Amino acid sequence: MMNGDRRFIHALISCLLLQQNNIVKAFGTNNHRTTKLQSRTDFFVSVGAAVSVLLAPVEVIAKPPQASPQEDIDTIREALGTLSVLLDNWEKATVECIFADVPRELLESKNKEQLLEKASTFALFDKSTSVVSCKTSNKIVRDYLGVTGKGPLVNVDKKMLKRSVVDTLADIDDLETYYSEVEKFQQAISRASAASYTAGVSDFDSINNFEQGKQSSGDSNLEQAKRAIDDAKQSLSVIVSLLNKT
Repeated sequence: MMNGDRRFIHALISCLLLQQNNIVKAFGTNNHRTTKLQSRTDFFVSVGAAVSVLLAPVEVIAKPPQASPQEDIDTIREALGTLSVLLDNWEKATVECIFADVPRELLESKNKEQLLEKASTFALFDKSTSVVSCKTSNKIVRDYLGVTGKGPLVNVDKKMLKRSVVDTLADIDDLETYYSEVEKFQQAISRASAASYTAGVSDFDSINNFEQGKQSSGDSNLEQAKRAIDDAKQSLSVIVSLLNKT
């Protein structure tokens, strides 16, 4: 207990003693002994309660452990690997072929008997009589970008800008390049996030089925997102190379 706490408790007890004496005087000297004892009991209960409150331990809310600079750098390296995997497997990540369409000619009235025959033999969606169709999807891309709260790219730019991480740079002359690449990375990820979101709601191939292998060749939002991700990867490569000098 600190000296200041002791002085405060001493002053509190003195005040309570004075209060107790006043109580005794108020009852007078001819009061019964039980009344005096009761007043003394009340006094000591008051003192005990006050002291217990003062001496009660203060509950301290522990802060979550902070990641070490090396852990942050490892996460940044992992983010680079994540973007590389995404770009290397772009078609698998963005094209979903889970639909089967009956050939249009089979639906013509003149082929009614053939259609009924296929249906009766449960071969309506057999590969020989159907066309596999696909749609583009932005879900995996957005997961990889960290915008859905998953993966190493979540707030990775904040880790890059931590003082503890920046201080690990071996050469102070690299500071300007480092901050420049972090800014480029942030801008590229922002573009990729916006384009990938728009791709899911307005790209033609994300709304309409297309035959497998015959995806539209226009400059879709998904393609714009891919280019932005490649830009982010290039900047992240420079950032990691600078951190690797340590």
